[in-house]
Amino acid sequence: MPIRAYCSLATFTFDWEAKTPSPPKFQVLDAESFKKQFEWITEAVDRGVNPFTKAPIKRKLARIFKWRIELLSDDEGIASIWSANWKASRGKADGFVYSLRVPRESSPEGLPPDGTGYFCPELMKYLIVNPASYDELKTVGVRLITSELSERSGRYVSINGSCAEVLGRGVCIMASKGLGKSTHVYGLAGWTQDGTTKFHSDGWLFADVKSKVAFSPEKKHYFKGMPSISLTLRRILSRSKKKNGESSLAKTIVVMDGFLADPKDFMGKEKFTKKCTLKVFIIFKRDPYDQWLIRPLSAKDAIDLLESGLGSGASDPYFNPFVVRNPERDEKRRKMYEQLLSGGSIYLVNTRAQPWITQTLIRGLALEEWSWAKLVDGHVYALRGEKYEPLFKAGAEASRLEQKVRAGTGIA
Repeated sequence: MPIRAYCSLATFTFDWEAKTPSPPKFQVLDAESFKKQFEWITEAVDRGVNPFTKAPIKRKLARIFKWRIELLSDDEGIASIWSANWKASRGKADGFVYSLRVPRESSPEGLPPDGTGYFCPELMKYLIVNPASYDELKTVGVRLITSELSERSGRYVSINGSCAEVLGRGVCIMASKGLGKSTHVYGLAGWTQDGTTKFHSDGWLFADVKSKVAFSPEKKHYFKGMPSISLTLRRILSRSKKKNGESSLAKTIVVMDGFLADPKDFMGKEKFTKKCTLKVFIIFKRDPYDQWLIRPLSAKDAIDLLESGLGSGASDPYFNPFVVRNPERDEKRRKMYEQLLSGGSIYLVNTRAQPWITQTLIRGLALEEWSWAKLVDGHVYALRGEKYEPLFKAGAEASRLEQKVRAGTGIA
């Protein structure tokens, strides 16, 4: 498929000053341990009162993908952003998030440490006291509960990745923190202005392993503060204007160090989709010693890499720290991912080159322009047909890095 002459937005670069989020703090407890330590707290909260401060509890039941998750909290800010983030629901909850505010100076007996979450898969309960931000509920508590419910279903997987749609084909990027999922998914979604590329999700999505349909779970998307987002998204947000000239960010809800934004506001209605069919899977790594920038993978090789976490700090399977680890569950998860990846195009992308190069190569993958690419003597070559053709010069910096790598490793 030839590359079309799209009316393109500017090519974005990664903001290297963006802060990588800290690893999530949580403990997984069995039912007996959870009840022994925290049942007296959760029972009081269920009755509508914070047992430490006697403050009244607000209950907010939300529909998050296929499941109903209830927030129980005495924090007005947390409750309001929760309501804006998810669709309200009715009925019986499938999981519970308990979030309490307790003045640390009072140091009541039995108070758990600030900011550490406690999750019980058997009871489907997550408890946290004095979270530093809403992110510790959404990114940790909700992810723990919905990942567990997804895997129990045998049909859905909760993916730690980002997704965009290009010409009707879903492109899913999976990687550990700091390798550019957000930068490149917004660069891919913002590539055109005519609706042929669309934003789907940033950092988290669900996928039906049978139909390959991906779902974006959030009503609005939460961002953990402007310093933590890439320059790619900052530029999209700064360009986003309402008809009267007022920035669409005036419509966001700001809580602590984060904010909510509706992707339809800053991308445009025609540039956002909540569902797409996954056709292309991209796994990121960053290896300055590897000249290959793109190489295709079989489903088996991809699963082997994903199971190992591909060198991520905690070696989290599938880059997802919010999963239960045991041999039976690991085997079930592998079969689900094998089913999801079957029939799709899978690529390992090395993000060692400049971000604009990586974005250009990803766009070519989405359009089936190439499936192999390498960096040699500061030039990027891609396989077209049976020949490697030069695409562009990567620059003097890339050439110097290659020379250092070769000098240090004896690569000819």
